[in-house]
Amino acid sequence: MSNDTDSFVQEVDESLRQDQALVFARRYGPWLIGVFILFLAAIGGWQMLRGNDVKAARAQSDAYAAAIEQAQAGNLDEAKAAFERMSAHGPRTYRVMAQIQRAAILQHQGDLEGALTAFDAAAQQAQDPLLRDTIRLRAAYIAADTQDFAALQTRLQPLIASDSRISYLAKELLAIEAWKAGDTALARSTLQDLQLAFNAPQDVQQRAQLALSVIGPAPATPADGAHAPAPSEGETK
Repeated sequence: MSNDTDSFVQEVDESLRQDQALVFARRYGPWLIGVFILFLAAIGGWQMLRGNDVKAARAQSDAYAAAIEQAQAGNLDEAKAAFERMSAHGPRTYRVMAQIQRAAILQHQGDLEGALTAFDAAAQQAQDPLLRDTIRLRAAYIAADTQDFAALQTRLQPLIASDSRISYLAKELLAIEAWKAGDTALARSTLQDLQLAFNAPQDVQQRAQLALSVIGPAPATPADGAHAPAPSEGETK
């Protein structure tokens, strides 16, 4: 009797499971099929977008190479126009590179203000810290010829505070421009820091040493406790 009961219970349980499966399939089956179709469509769309990105990158690469060839051939205006078009469209990397090349052409043509604006725009879009600092330093060299010393200092401070090797070149530029501006104390102290910097490039240290030899040592100050000159005979009376 017990075996018959167990068999009956198993049959009922199995029947209930089948009924529940049918109800679930009828109720949620269309939704699950729709979700699965959307999943497949998303994968296909992602692959298509990825393919489009690859095509766009290849097209931008070809256009960039063609503009470089124009610049090397001396067709600077045509190359500049091509780089300007590329700086507004396409992958970010090529946009930044195109802005850099356009800025370099502007600088070569003597348009320093335009070159400075272009370098600043490229630095704002650059994501790699080293590339961004390199662009900012190149802009700073132009600013040294077009802006006052206070504006140059503002530009150089983030570079000097960075941990990259570019900071040493930024300090060198600061020292030279401080010397030109008449701030000999700042120039001397900055050059001394460069000369003693352990990680500074050797050529930067050598140039700092040479500049210090030209600037000369700091003026001697009277030692503490030094005797004042003896008063004259008229002053004692």
